[in-house]
Amino acid sequence: MTDEATVWRTFAALLPPAHAQEVMDACSIGEQESALDMVVSGLLAQDIPIGEDVRAQLAVTAEAWGQREALEERISQCRSADSERLSLRLVASADAVPLDGASLSSAPELAGLLVVPWIACVRCGRLLGRVHLREAWGDLSYLAAHHVLFHPGQAAQTAVFGPMAAQDALAVLTLCPGAQRQPALP
Repeated sequence: MTDEATVWRTFAALLPPAHAQEVMDACSIGEQESALDMVVSGLLAQDIPIGEDVRAQLAVTAEAWGQREALEERISQCRSADSERLSLRLVASADAVPLDGASLSSAPELAGLLVVPWIACVRCGRLLGRVHLREAWGDLSYLAAHHVLFHPGQAAQTAVFGPMAAQDALAVLTLCPGAQRQPALP
C-alpha cells in the first residue's frame, strides 16, 4: 500500500519546483485540502499532462479529504498524457448510474445502499465504487458509507471497504495483473 507522504510527493513532483514546495508546505501544516486545490490548479494552469493512474489517485485523495465534489470536474479537465497502455480510468459522471448494492453482493453492509461506479480497470473490467445512502430528499449522501470493488455480474468477487479506505481499495484495484504498467518494448 502506498503511504500518504509518497502520494503527496508524487503529486508535488508533477509541478514546477516552486509550486511543488507550496504543496508540500501546505501538507506539512495540515492543509491537505488546500494542497489538493493547489495541485489541481497547477496542473490545469500549466497544462501538465497526467496519466489516468494519477487522475485516479487524485480523485481518491480528494475523496479522502472531503474534496471530491469540489474537485471532481477540475480533475477530469486535466490534460491526459498520451498512453497506449491505459489501465485505469475515472467513470464519467454521466455514466455513473447508481446500482443497488444488494444486486452486487449479499454483504449486509450494502443492503439498502446505492453503489456509484467511480474508477474502472480497463483491462479486467473491475470497478471501484462509492457506496451511498439515499437521503430523505432524494440525493445521495455527501460522504460514502463504504467503498466497494466489484466486477459486474460476479457478486462472489465483491470486496467491501470502509468509508475511509478508498486508498486501500484503489491499491487493491491496481494489483490487477491487467492494471500493472507494462514496460515499453524496445
